[in-house]
Amino acid sequence: MPAGSFQYRKIHRRVPAPRAAGGKMGSVERQHIRAVDDGGQVAYGEVAPWPGFPTESLAEAEAGLNSAGADLATLLEIGRAGTLPCLGAACSMLGRWREIARYAGALPCAGLLGESEGERRAAELAGAGYGCLKAKVRDGEGLPRLRAILAATPRETSLRLDANGRLGLAEARDLVDWARAEPRVEFVEQPLAPGDAGYAALGSSKVALDESFLCRGRRAPEAEGWRGFVEVKPAMAGDWDELRAGLADIPPERLVVSSSFETAVGFQAALAFAAEIGARRAGGFGTLGGDATWERHAPGPRVGGRPDIDWEGLWARAA
Repeated sequence: MPAGSFQYRKIHRRVPAPRAAGGKMGSVERQHIRAVDDGGQVAYGEVAPWPGFPTESLAEAEAGLNSAGADLATLLEIGRAGTLPCLGAACSMLGRWREIARYAGALPCAGLLGESEGERRAAELAGAGYGCLKAKVRDGEGLPRLRAILAATPRETSLRLDANGRLGLAEARDLVDWARAEPRVEFVEQPLAPGDAGYAALGSSKVALDESFLCRGRRAPEAEGWRGFVEVKPAMAGDWDELRAGLADIPPERLVVSSSFETAVGFQAALAFAAEIGARRAGGFGTLGGDATWERHAPGPRVGGRPDIDWEGLWARAA
């Protein structure tokens, strides 16, 4: 949809406290975009950065939106430039909206454990049918909590660990070595900060990169030629055509697609993107729960697309 106009509106999406960054955040701000091309076709997109991730801020994305002057073609050019990856992702949603809105498939989902959640919550999620759990790990916490999570869940339940780039090399090496020796652990996600030279020593076996692929339109050095797992957040990863090209050499079994506390617009788009690239592992879609105003998808071990959502009604709520 190259020619037309657009509007955008800012909204606040509530985030369940145990799953928010450090357990301290109660809401995040997002921008909904509504575009209409010259033929009258309507499309939606969402700008959804996450604090602490190496993308633009919401204010920077808003400056990009304002600089387009409500002209859709100009906005799409800004989105493709690569300097505003969350805005670029939102523009990709606009371009694919017909397919996104129609997506009705269902994908397996990993259950999310916040930093303060342990074996009790893990047992609840496993009992609800989640075959894979993802636990946030803290700097300096050691292994007792992780061992307790494994002990409290069935042997067929796998575990992913996410450090969000906060570990030092020594602690990261200990955690990764333990993961490599524990068959039920799939991988350790982003153990070191993006660009950390320690990745060369750590190696790629049972290591996943996330933030390293989100560095303001470029990859961190360790992401070039990466042979481990990759977790992709479509709402934060820039232009989707470029993203697909960058992921072309990574086998689908090493790709994990994740949501990032978007509203229903970005969440539906993330599901459709996961299906588009043929990702085979359980997705990181455990960000639902806590905001009936902006969510439309049902949480669970399998999360399905919603072709029946009233998108115009959701846009009206943002007014």
